[in-house]
Amino acid sequence: MGEEGNSPRVARVIVCLVSVGFFVASVAATAANRDGVRDLVVASVILTATLGLHLRHSARAAVRRRRPWWPWSLVAHAAVTYLPYCFFQDTWVGIPGSLAAAVLLTTPAPQAWVAFAALAGLQVPLAVAIGETTGQGLNSAVSHAVGGLALFGVVRLADLAEELQAARAELAQRAVDRERLRFARDLHDLCGYSLTAVALHCEGIQRLVRSDPQRVEEELGRTQDLARHALSEVRAVSAGYRVLSLEREARSTAALLKSLGVTVDVRLSGAPLPGPVDETLAIVVREGVTNALRHSKARHCAIRLTVDEGHPGGGRAHLEVTNDGVGPGDVAVDREDGTGPGGLGGSGLRNLRERVAERGGRISTGPDGEGGFRIAVTLPCAGQDPPGAAAPVPASSGTVLRQGSGRR
Repeated sequence: MGEEGNSPRVARVIVCLVSVGFFVASVAATAANRDGVRDLVVASVILTATLGLHLRHSARAAVRRRRPWWPWSLVAHAAVTYLPYCFFQDTWVGIPGSLAAAVLLTTPAPQAWVAFAALAGLQVPLAVAIGETTGQGLNSAVSHAVGGLALFGVVRLADLAEELQAARAELAQRAVDRERLRFARDLHDLCGYSLTAVALHCEGIQRLVRSDPQRVEEELGRTQDLARHALSEVRAVSAGYRVLSLEREARSTAALLKSLGVTVDVRLSGAPLPGPVDETLAIVVREGVTNALRHSKARHCAIRLTVDEGHPGGGRAHLEVTNDGVGPGDVAVDREDGTGPGGLGGSGLRNLRERVAERGGRISTGPDGEGGFRIAVTLPCAGQDPPGAAAPVPASSGTVLRQGSGRR
């Protein structure tokens, strides 16, 4: 990770080294062509100005885009590139291709490439004008084209290194955000149910302390079991490992509701479900029962699963969780997208909507028409389980559980 983080910095160092290399080569060529110290000093000053402008034009892509004065800097770059020919004539070397590279770096395509070709071609008539042959002019044109492409290439590589690092950082941040969302959803969906049950048992114990002290010990034991179960689920969430089964979830919620005095009707029928579908429906059951306990005064709860195997394109699993209390927040929500008068009424149902959408399914929540609240989910059963998914747990065929008889 350290080497990857240093890549843009190394790339910028290479840009500077290549540019300085062209500068040193040009100073050496000028010294070989001119005998006077004064001419060498003047040429070095001009070449230093050319190097400075080139480095400015080679700045980071984000810096180049937000600078409004590039046209004027290009004019200055052209001046220090071509005006010395008036004094040095055929002995002037300059920094071949630096102006052409600057045009490519600061001008949008395709105009940049047209200007690049024009600048390279300009070397032929320019060479003829100062007394050189056409062959020498062609050689100068090729030198400017190759030099320009070399300078442009190393700068673009540095830009790409920075863009790659920024993309990696963004992907890493998105991965962190997704993990936070997963942890938050799992913590709510898996632990909210158990913690709600613990809270309700504690309320019941508080009422029994004076009226039935002997029974308090029994209820405390149940509460301790629920707390241990909640602790194990927190550990499973933190470790990223959890396996839920619809059938096991339905049976455990039925036992919990029975202990709280709620009549439960569980009907699970149909073919075995794929692991991801089975897990998603188990979470739906958890949220439905949690809402029944937390947001309503339910005396009866029903969990019903059917599988339509004859649906075009694959089977469809239909799950309904209803209770005869009132829906979340006493607000009716009856649209499939959860955008009814009160939204989805809480983060739990919002999480369900996201999970169901990930599986390509549909969810609707709202009154069941009989004074209660219903959560209805339809999920496609076609497709293979993702690698490493838990093996599906078959739903029992025609299982019917009827437990409890009224709230205490």
